[in-house]
Amino acid sequence: MREDQAVDGESAVAESGSPVAGVGPLRGEKPKESPVDEQEQAGGVAAGAGVRLTVVGGRKTRQQGRPELPADGDLRVALVPVSWLWKDLSRWQQDRVVKAAKAELAQLRQVLEWSGQAPSVLAARLTSRLEETGGEALITSPYGWITHRGLVRRPSCSDVRCDDGLRLDTGADCDNCANILHSRRAWRVRIAAEVDQELPGLETDARYREIEARMRRHAEAEAADLVARQAEAQQRAERRAAARAEAEAQAAIERERAAAEAAARQAVACEDCGRERSAGLCEDCDHRRQAEALIGEAGLLAATWSADPTDPGAVAAVVAEVRTAIEDAIAAEWAQFQQITDPAALAAAGPDAVEDAAAHNAFLVAESAAAEYRHEALVMLGRSEEAQAEARKAYATELAKPWHQALPDSDDAQRAATEAAAKAQTRTAEHLLTVRLEQLHAQARPEPVRPAPWSQRLPELAGRPLDGEALEVIA
Repeated sequence: MREDQAVDGESAVAESGSPVAGVGPLRGEKPKESPVDEQEQAGGVAAGAGVRLTVVGGRKTRQQGRPELPADGDLRVALVPVSWLWKDLSRWQQDRVVKAAKAELAQLRQVLEWSGQAPSVLAARLTSRLEETGGEALITSPYGWITHRGLVRRPSCSDVRCDDGLRLDTGADCDNCANILHSRRAWRVRIAAEVDQELPGLETDARYREIEARMRRHAEAEAADLVARQAEAQQRAERRAAARAEAEAQAAIERERAAAEAAARQAVACEDCGRERSAGLCEDCDHRRQAEALIGEAGLLAATWSADPTDPGAVAAVVAEVRTAIEDAIAAEWAQFQQITDPAALAAAGPDAVEDAAAHNAFLVAESAAAEYRHEALVMLGRSEEAQAEARKAYATELAKPWHQALPDSDDAQRAATEAAAKAQTRTAEHLLTVRLEQLHAQARPEPVRPAPWSQRLPELAGRPLDGEALEVIA
């Protein structure tokens, strides 16, 4: 049928110039090569020649993700359970998963006692989530599952170490969750007892509905109380932050004020030598004052054991002798310093360099001498009768202790008794030195002049004649 039109049809097709129709097979024959495939191959060659990928169908071309897990050891250990899902992620999704995993590992390191457990704990969490889901084959959205279900901690209570009712650090059941469950059961029992007491004779369904309604109201009240406590805690935190900011601002003001006062003090000249910008006392004069005080202290230290504290003359003689000895030592030390120092270099250091060096030398010598006189005073006072008596008493007391009574002549007992006697002798010498120094300081201080009582001053004042002006006023 219609075979007589084949020639006309073929000629018509040939005249039309259609490339598809011109090479098309006869009816019932299979094409050796599809024209559409030829066009796609041509387009592929053209794209390989330098054509950029463009948006197709309103969607961007997807960038293939990395097949291997991240090179970081902790991330590799943590993401091993989802390695098959990792291969299905794009490059951007893999970067987001890495960022989320790092954040979760950082939180786990803060919670766990040993931070090295964080990767294995996160891997165990992903494994547990996969078991809940039923395996990777049932996951239709790998990126969403990993970021919103696999990596996310699901606390069952307010404890930061809780995850699905288990402790992250120990792996045991969460005690806080158990307490919450126990509290809820206790409230259910209490509410059930209240319902039975207030509404006796209720049917089982009605009783259940009433208990559930009261439990719901109780849960709502607890939630409202939690929200209120959280708001109160937030307010307290804000108040603390405001107080902290105010304290910091006040501290900044105080620092500025102290800096201004220090600058003002620095501009004051020395009250002893008049050197400018010396904060009231230059270093040279300060060293001289300290050296003078140390010389006087050394004299009193020597007088505590070598003179009668009640005899001012003897104390003054000892103080003068010590002063002469220390001043001679200062002069000898300064002469030695001048011998080993180049005068030109010392003069080049500044106009006041020589005076500063001399004052510093005097201070060092006086400080060393005061320490030596103090040590000598302690040694001499330790040989006094009072110190020796305390040492003998401590020695006998140590030997009289129960653990030394059996063998009082043993090496351990004698060593312990000797140490106790030495400590008692040192304490007594320090006490005697403190007491005698206080006595000598009190004698050296001038006594305050007390005004005469009014009973003695009034007759003298009454006997004074008034001047002429006062007489005229009285008249």
